[in-house]
Amino acid sequence: MVNSLPTGPTHLRLFFGGPIDNIVAGVAWLRQNAGLLRGKAVEPSIQNMDTTEQQELLERIRFSNDEEEKYPLLFTFDFQEDMEVFLNMAAEEDLRVNAMFLGRWVDTH
Repeated sequence: MVNSLPTGPTHLRLFFGGPIDNIVAGVAWLRQNAGLLRGKAVEPSIQNMDTTEQQELLERIRFSNDEEEKYPLLFTFDFQEDMEVFLNMAAEEDLRVNAMFLGRWVDTH
């Protein structure tokens, strides 16, 4: 699934493994299946960070219980149904992602 990503600056820095691979696959799915969703989906902001910032964030949250620190890893959705469609796909693909809608946090770890 990762190989099917479109080219562009939003994902070129994301291939150093671990949780980033899951995010990349989730982003690819969202971009390819946006028509299945009723509302807006926002991709995780970690993909707008450079590699050093990404690594620092992942180190900082590795042992953190602070959910707010994980916001840059979140996929956010306008509607619960859209989030559930996305999380069902993530479960089928064995992706570990974080998602929320209207202030609700869902962690698939």
